[in-house]
Amino acid sequence: MPDFPIAPPLVVKDTPKPRRITSLAEARAFVDEQMRIGRPSPWREIQARLKSVTSEEDAIEAFGDLRELLDEEDLLVHRP
Repeated sequence: MPDFPIAPPLVVKDTPKPRRITSLAEARAFVDEQMRIGRPSPWREIQARLKSVTSEEDAIEAFGDLRELLDEEDLLVHRP
């Protein structure tokens, strides 16, 4: 399966510095890490969406959902 790019990349609050997520593979890895630390139900839904991506359209929709979740949880870095 292709590794779709995220444009523009997601920049997530992380330590020691913000983390850039630029592709489907990186998004899956990030969400998998978040699930290991015990994120709530909406994260499971995003995890399932990212794992079921089969087309560019699916990827764009899943990235939008991830962006919304990160914004709701105040984890998204907004660049001017």
